[in-house]
Order: sequence, then structure tokens, then C-alpha cells
Amino acid sequence: MKLIDINIQNFRGIRSLHLPLDDLTVLIGENNTGKSTVLEALRLVLTRGFGVRHDGRFTEYDFHLKDSAATPQTADPISIVLHFAEEQADEWPDTISQQMVDVIQLDMGNGLNHIRLQAKGNYEAESGSFETKWAFLDNNGAELSLKNATPLNLVSRFVPLFFLSAIRNASQEFGQRGQFWSGFLKSIQLPDEQRERIEGMLQEVNDSVIGANDGLTEVTDRIADAKRLVPLDSDNPVVLEAIPTRVFDMVGKIQVHLRSRYGAKLPLHRHGEGTQSLAVLMLFQAFTVANLAEAYAPESSPLLALEEPEAHLHPSAIRSLGSFLKEMAGQILVTSHSGDLVSRVPVTSLRRLYKNNGETKTGRVEDGIFSGRELQEVDYSIRLAKGHYLFSRCWLLVEGESDYHLMPQLFEVMGHTQDQVSFSVIEFSQRFEKGESFIKLAKTLGIQWFMMADGDKEGQGYTKRAQKYLEEGESIEDRTANLANADIEHEFWYNGYPDFFLSLLLPQTQEQIMTQAAGDEAKKATRGIKAAIRQVSGKPVLAQELATEVRKRGIDAIPQTIRDIISRVVQLAGD
Repeated sequence: MKLIDINIQNFRGIRSLHLPLDDLTVLIGENNTGKSTVLEALRLVLTRGFGVRHDGRFTEYDFHLKDSAATPQTADPISIVLHFAEEQADEWPDTISQQMVDVIQLDMGNGLNHIRLQAKGNYEAESGSFETKWAFLDNNGAELSLKNATPLNLVSRFVPLFFLSAIRNASQEFGQRGQFWSGFLKSIQLPDEQRERIEGMLQEVNDSVIGANDGLTEVTDRIADAKRLVPLDSDNPVVLEAIPTRVFDMVGKIQVHLRSRYGAKLPLHRHGEGTQSLAVLMLFQAFTVANLAEAYAPESSPLLALEEPEAHLHPSAIRSLGSFLKEMAGQILVTSHSGDLVSRVPVTSLRRLYKNNGETKTGRVEDGIFSGRELQEVDYSIRLAKGHYLFSRCWLLVEGESDYHLMPQLFEVMGHTQDQVSFSVIEFSQRFEKGESFIKLAKTLGIQWFMMADGDKEGQGYTKRAQKYLEEGESIEDRTANLANADIEHEFWYNGYPDFFLSLLLPQTQEQIMTQAAGDEAKKATRGIKAAIRQVSGKPVLAQELATEVRKRGIDAIPQTIRDIISRVVQLAGD
């Protein structure tokens, strides 16, 4: 059974959230937007016992408190609804259809079967306790009356959840009590005859090692004297073991060793954090495959939830991991903070969680919104090359190369760094459809956007194109701004910087420009700027020189038009 969406109401930091899921779903977003809460909601419903129980499921810390006056006792009830559905008629095998018949709901419109499982939590004043109740819902959200608890008990069998936390300690995970490793150790069972033969051989090896040092006999004799003070076996109170001499002891001490590229064999815990983390991830996959084969029916559809699988990994390993996730068996739900990982998963698999006026929202690229060419542009310019853009709160779309290099530095002069504000600068004029797909992507993912264009006719055309993406009630000034002059270099020239541009030129070049301009300020500006760009070998270098000059002069030396744009982007990023 495929989980097609989750609906969460009043659970921890989430007041209300509808989250559609794919075969592979990657949750991205800032801290405290609800990514881990979604995984915990899933784990709570699918891995805990069913029925009505008191003080054993939802606790007072799980209830969403809408304001400072709210308490868990007065908070609105928690509701977590998992929605399973067929994607095509008769997709579910007969075993599921027959055993879950009491809770399956048929959609008469398309003939597909649905199952909705709800975990509900509320405070019972009469008993003074928090109650958790599981129930199946009909297509209208009403609870179904069940003859018995069979369907409830079968959900975790047909949809087993395997969860991997972001905190992964290889020493613990590969220890005797590791949640995944211990299952493999327990499965090692030897016939008695074989076990006894092995233990006899182990004892011989142990005796040979211990017997190689006569001094150890003296040690055992002295320790044996302790029997005068405490009760010990009188015949053989001290036993030295160089190696485990019993099979179950040996099994419990199995270690994973990895060979380095130079051939040295080292225990896993002696390798770097990245290698250890990756080993735990591979162990997790092996556990799910083995567990499914041994403990679950062929009809079972596993759900794998992985919290930040990229932890401690090198960027190239993370990118490989992104491709690896698509090959794992089962339905995959991942949380991530890595631009490298999202660069290797389809953009349609992403779900960006964000807060809007305190509400948790989901941004996603749905099928049919983008043309194939638009998706190609998104992949080429953003996802594959600069996946970290997808984690920004606001995109500043700029027309030219100079703007791209200069604007981040002007933000810094005004006291706003990219990381603190969480904005990204994207050049759009050389892109397909002049970057309209970027605006569409920002809107679908819930990323704020603002366009800065030149003051010439072409720049005005760009801002006019952006007008069709305005929300109801927005004006063009809310999302776009044209410079007062032809481009950003002219904007600075006409706001006190002609001497700066001319200072970059050789004296004879300056004289030539003055002669050619013959008192025409417009010609002087255009020729002076072009000469300065040539002199410093390109716009990126000129942008750096100009930024250095602005820092010397201070905030007030930034043209007002640009200051207003920066302030607007900061405002949008903070919304």
C-alpha cells in the first residue's frame, strides 16, 4: 500500500499541514519548519500499539500551543491521518483487499481503493489524562465502526516502517545491542555438534596463547587468593581468555573492519565519521531487505524514513547518495539540509516546508506545471549546479553579470549577509524565457522573489513580463524594480562615481574619452564605463573594485534605488 499523503493537525510545531508524498520524497526547509515532526508523526502512527490507551502515546509536549496562554489541557486535539491509496484499479493484492475489506473505501469516481488511518490525541478532563485513539476514516472523514481490531493490527505488517535517525553512532549501531546489527547477530544459530567442535578449537587456541607466558600463571594464582575473602569456585576460580571461547561470546564481539586503499585493515570505529555514517546507512538498507524477507509477507510495502542521511559525508558522496536513494526498495521519505543531495533527486520529489504567518506550508513542483524545457532550465541553472538556492528564503533575480557579482557585496555594506538574510542572487536575462521558470519555481516552492532590471527599454520589458506572476492584491512595485539608469554601472556613475570609473583608466585613455565626448555627459559615461571594464579585464573584476570603493564611502554612497531594492529583499526574506 502506498502512502500518498499525510494530514497533521495541532501536532507540536505544526498547526495544520497537508503533505503529498511520492515514491521518493525529500523534505527540505529551515530548522523548526516541521521536517522532523513529520517523521515523528509517521513513526508514532505506524510503530506504536493500537487501541485506546491513557498516558502512553501523545504527551502534553505533543500538543500545538497557538499562543502563550494556551496549555496542553486546553489545546485543540491532535490529528494525524495517513492516507493510503491505489494508483491504478485493482493494484492492491487480494490479501490486502480481503483482510482490510472493513476499512477500504472505494472512490466511485475513479474506482480506486483508499484507506485512511487516524491517530487522535486529546485531553480527557474526566480522567485527567491524555488519550490517544486510533481509528479508520471513511471518505468524508468520519470514523468507521470495526467488528474487531484485525485491520489495525495489520497496518504495520502491510506497511512496515523502518526509521534511521540523524544521530548515528557506528560504535553503538554495530554493537551487540544495535537496533539493526543485533538482528543479524541473533540469527546466527549453529547445530550443537558444530558449536561444540568450534568451542573446543577455540579453547585450544586460548590455552596456547595463555600458556606462552609463564608469568600469567603467577597472576592467576595471586587472583585466586581472593577466594579467602569472597566465595569463589574452589577448584578453578580464575580463567584467562585471550579470545572468546564460547560461540555466543564470539558472535557478540563480531566487528566490521574496512581495508584502506593502502591495504591496512582497521575497525570501523577507527575510520572517519563520514565512512562510519555511510556504513550505518548501508547496514540500515541491509536490515530492511533482510527483515522484509524474513518477517513480512510478499504484499508488504516498506516505508523507509531517513533523517539527514548526508550527515558527515563528503559532497561527492552526498551526490552519489542522492542517486542511491532512488534505487532503494520501498517508499522513501527523507529530510535533508544538503544542496548536494537535492541536486541528485528529481525536483518533483522535493517538498519545501516553510512558515507563513506561523502556519506550516508545503511547496512542491507538481506534474504539469512546468514544460519539459522549463524543467530542463531549472535543472541546469539551479538544481544540478546550485542546489543550495532551494534552501533560500528569497531570490533576487538580476539582469546582468555585474549585478550578480556586485549585489551580494552591497547587501554586506548595508549590514546584511547572504547567510543571515537567506537570499540568493540569480542572473536571468540569458536564460530560457528570460528566467520566467525561476519565478514559477520560487512560487511553487514558497520561496519569495524580487526582480531587479535595468532602466532601459529591455529592462522595462523584463519587469512587465514578471507582472503575470503577481498574487492577487500585489502591485508590480512589490515584486520588481527598474534602475533609474541603463544598467548598474550607469546607476553608480550618475550617483557620484564618475571619478572612480575614470581613475581606473590610463591618463591617455581619459583624455581620449573627454575629446570624443565633447562635453556630452551621456557619451562620457558610456565610453568611460566601457573603457573601465576593458581596463580591468571584465565586469566581475570591476564589480569587485566598485564594491571596495563603496565600502570606503559607506552606506549613504549606495544609490537610493539600490538601497530600496536591498531593503525590499530583506523584508521579503523575513516574511
